[in-house]
This record gives sequence, C-alpha cells and structure tokens, in this order.
Amino acid sequence: MSDSKEIQKNGNKGQLKNLEELRSAAFACVQCGQCRTPQAPFAGIYYVCPVYQTEVTPKFEPYFARGKNLILKGLLWGDLELSPELSEIIFQCSLCGACEEFCHNSFNEKINFANHNWAENVRTYEALRADLVEAGFALESHIPMNKAMVELLNPYGRDNKEKTEWTEKLDFKIKNASKENAEVLYFVGCTAALTSQIHNVAIATAKILHKLGVDFSIFGENEVCCGSVAMRTGDRKAFEVVAEKNAKLFKERGIKKIITSCAGCYRTLKKDYGNKLEGIEILHTVEFLNELIAQKNLKLKKLDINITYHDPCHIGRHMGLYEVPRNILNKISNLVEMKTNREGAMCCGAGGGVKKGFPDLALEMAKNRVEDAKETGVKILVSTCPFCFRNLFDAIDALNSDIKMVDLVELFLDALED
Repeated sequence: MSDSKEIQKNGNKGQLKNLEELRSAAFACVQCGQCRTPQAPFAGIYYVCPVYQTEVTPKFEPYFARGKNLILKGLLWGDLELSPELSEIIFQCSLCGACEEFCHNSFNEKINFANHNWAENVRTYEALRADLVEAGFALESHIPMNKAMVELLNPYGRDNKEKTEWTEKLDFKIKNASKENAEVLYFVGCTAALTSQIHNVAIATAKILHKLGVDFSIFGENEVCCGSVAMRTGDRKAFEVVAEKNAKLFKERGIKKIITSCAGCYRTLKKDYGNKLEGIEILHTVEFLNELIAQKNLKLKKLDINITYHDPCHIGRHMGLYEVPRNILNKISNLVEMKTNREGAMCCGAGGGVKKGFPDLALEMAKNRVEDAKETGVKILVSTCPFCFRNLFDAIDALNSDIKMVDLVELFLDALED
C-alpha cells in the first residue's frame, strides 16, 4: 500500500465531505467492543448487532460497529481509501442503531459532559454512504431503485397509478388530496400501497379513519416516495429531489397534518426533512390513534388473543416511540414481550438498503427475529411498519412457521366497537 499521506492526497481528498462534518462523532468510538456480543441477560441484553449474529456475514471486525468505526478513522486519517470492497462492507448494515444503545460513549441524557464527543453510528455510516455514492461506489442494486424513486415516484419501479389499487376494496371513497381539502393527509407509503400482502395495512387504516369520522385524504397515484431508501443508501441527490417535491406539494395543497402507518416514512418526514415541513404536524398512526382514544373516549373491546410486538427501528430507537404502541396493544390484546424489546429490540433486517442489496442477509436477520417471537409461545407477531412486516412475513414463510404477521392497525380495527 502506498504512503498514507499519498492516499489522503490522491485518494480521499474532497471525497469525505459528509463524513468530515461528523469527524468528532467518528472518533468518539474507543474500540471497547461493547457493540459486539455483550451478554447481560439480567439487563435484557442478549446480543447487539443483528448482522453479526447471522451466519451470512464473516465474524470479522468490519461487520459490527467497532470495526466499521475503525474504517471511518482510517479513511479520515488517510490510511484507507474509498473502494468497491469497502462499499460492500459498509452497506451490510441495516442502520438499526442497536450499537448506539449499548455504546458506553453514545449520548446519555442523564450524563452531560461539556464539549464531549458522542458516538453517532447511524449518522456517521449514512454520511460515509453518501460519500461512497458521490465517489462512484454506490451498491449496484441500489442504483435502479433510487432512479425509479425519482422517475416513477416509487422505488419499486412500478406504475404509480397502482398506488390506488388497494382503495378498490373499500366501500367508501377517499378524498383526493390533489383536488380536495381535508383536515388530515394519510401518507400511505410505497410499501403498503404497492405490496399486495400488505394492502391490509392501508385498508385497515382507512377504515379506522372513516369509521371515526376523520376528514382525511390521500394523494394516491400522485403520492411521491418519502425518500427514505435514498437517504439510507447514500443517494442524497435523489433524496433531495423527492423531498423538495413533497415539500412543494404539501405546501401547495395547504397540508397541516400528516399521518402515516410506515415507520420509515414517519422518521424521514419528521426527522430527515429538517425544516422543509415546518408548520406541518407529522404523526405515526399509533400516535394519532392514541390521541383519539383520549379525545373521543373510544370504546375498544379487548380481543381474546396473545400477541408479541416487534419494535421497528425507525420509530423505536430512531424516534423513541416505545410506549405508545404498547399502550394501545395492552388495551386490545394480551401483550407478551420478546426477550429483546424496546431499545434492545432485534432489527428485522430490512432497513438500510439491506433487503435490496443483500436479501439473504436480510432474510437471516428476520428469521432470528421470528425465532425470538416463537420463544414467547404466541402465534401473532405485530408490528407498526410495512417494511418490517414484509421482511418478517418472508421469514415466517421461509421457516414454514405457524406465526401470523399482522399490523397494529388491523387489530385496532377489530377492537373498535360501533
């Protein structure tokens, strides 16, 4: 390998602008290894990195946070250069953030050190991915996905008119947000709108809103992808294109409140858009329903079922929504927790572009999560994210398991009394 200064001069110069902005966070890692396999069942810690727990990836340092953070340092020092091989490793991460939860040097609101540098793994890995993409090292399988997102308004490469097919199963009409005003915009999301086995998420949400007399609308074939997949996979140019389209569309139509059943859409619209949607209230469906329970004194019957709940990373670790879905589930079912839950919940494996880039890895991660669910003895696995639903559904099918995958809104609809 050539001299490190030479690499920095000729290899990485000007190529790490996103990572450089988070330099202090990248160097906050003290290489302790807490992010690998800490076993502390007494504290509810059984494993941390879902990628490292599979048999798909090698048991080498770069496949969990400590090794990745050493790569970040090597790049910033100039001892490593961007390459296809490095890209292959960096993209084998679901960006779930579990490593941050158990890191001794990640932000702790109970401890406040002045001018202390905290580790921010999700942000730094996203930044490096953006630098890789800009340097021409995007993962090949991600390129057409993000291209379709910009050109066809969804990452699945489908005709966007198909986003209204699920509405044909309703016995009422939904307002068209492109033409009609409503108090609430239901942002369906690409996965629920375009995946037939997940249409029930959109259908149940719409039926609940209709039944409760909520004045709502959808954009249907004009709904633009939120851009989550582009943000997670490093294509920030594509992300900005759809983010600006959505911001303009919402402003033109006077949208003031948005609800979505998709954890990825929720995190993206509320967090990644920054101040683009200033003045617009953004809620996940569970937040909206939880508010309605209190405001309207809703009568919900308790279903005679035992269920377990999977915390999606995007609304859990990324946004802190742990108790709201549980508040609802405890009212309408008998909730049995998996051994890893809330901050320590095992990722389903679909996020961060892993399902598209490394489907075998995503499936193995989902299988591990389904095994967690099986250990509870229940037969119903609940989530609040269509993308988690999709990957866990695939794992259940691959395992030939008798566990049923459902979304919280489906149970809520069943529990909603007339």
